[in-house]
Amino acid sequence: MQNIDKIAIGLAVVILVSGFAASALVPDQGGEYSDAIGKANEQIRRNTDEQLVGGDTPPGVEEEVRKAYSFNGETKIPEWSFYRRPARLELFQTEVVLPPELAGGRLSGVEVVRTVAPSPLHRISGRLGTFERAEIVACNIEVSEDSDGTWSKVHSFSDVVSGSSFSVDIDQGLESGKSYSYRIVMRGRSTSSISFASGTDVVTSEASGAVMYPPNSIWKVSGAQIGKLDSAGNFVPGRATIQNTYWDWDAGQTKRNTKIVTEPAAGASGAELFGTGFRLERIQDTADARTVVLKDADGKRMYLKNNEDPPPLVPDNWTNFEEESDDEGEEDDTSASETETEVKEPAKPARPRPSGGGGLFGGGDD
Repeated sequence: MQNIDKIAIGLAVVILVSGFAASALVPDQGGEYSDAIGKANEQIRRNTDEQLVGGDTPPGVEEEVRKAYSFNGETKIPEWSFYRRPARLELFQTEVVLPPELAGGRLSGVEVVRTVAPSPLHRISGRLGTFERAEIVACNIEVSEDSDGTWSKVHSFSDVVSGSSFSVDIDQGLESGKSYSYRIVMRGRSTSSISFASGTDVVTSEASGAVMYPPNSIWKVSGAQIGKLDSAGNFVPGRATIQNTYWDWDAGQTKRNTKIVTEPAAGASGAELFGTGFRLERIQDTADARTVVLKDADGKRMYLKNNEDPPPLVPDNWTNFEEESDDEGEEDDTSASETETEVKEPAKPARPRPSGGGGLFGGGDD
């Protein structure tokens, strides 16, 4: 009996020792859970610190949580991991979103300039429009002929700076003797998260006043007379005073030639006028006025009405006299002595008229 008790006690001791030894050798899974969860929480905290509000990439919370419960390639997520877990949103920065703005430009002047032969220039000056939270996709100067309401592009700006001043020379596509108006058209594209309201992405400046594009030379006739018989029965050929005014590029001023020219006989050729290649062909009456016809060697004809004033070689410029906002309050210090005045040529003595008629050459000055 005593031997049986000893055997039982020995077995119990062996079982206890084996149990303690086995527990010492088997890894503590609870400790692994605790360490993995601690690492996951630390990674989630770092993701939260690095995250920017409004960013495109959300924090990898779910992925990190799954990592915490992955052992030997198998993932087991306890139910309590997501059970009634509170969510938190931290706002690090606030931002006010403003819409794009685009304001029209301003033309200040259109000047007629004669600096480079062979054509004059229209020099356009002004200030481009202002813009914020937008980029300019097109900025052009447009022209309209004789204010007919049709506009076309004559110049494009590149690298537009908000509110910058400009000066542009235009001499292409313009015809002598015609008047032109100009304007600035700008088109923008929003760089804000707010788009332009409908129709506000294009702004147009007020149009300039019309300015003539001058020719290089002009003709004028006066005192034109039709050939007729005088009181003695002799035929008096027609005559006209012909004047040619031209721009001398070397001298930088206008020059004028004037001559009384007699109508040539039928079939004959008159003398060349002032080295221009034109000659007097005939003088005739038309429905609206007496007309002097000039013709050059190529057969080109020019019809000049008697006593009609031609366009000026140097027409008036256009200036916007409205002050800009940053110039308000400034006084105009231009004195009366500085005002431009028109200088008139001294009057020439009148020529004696023949007694046979009332006109310059013995006929009516029609």
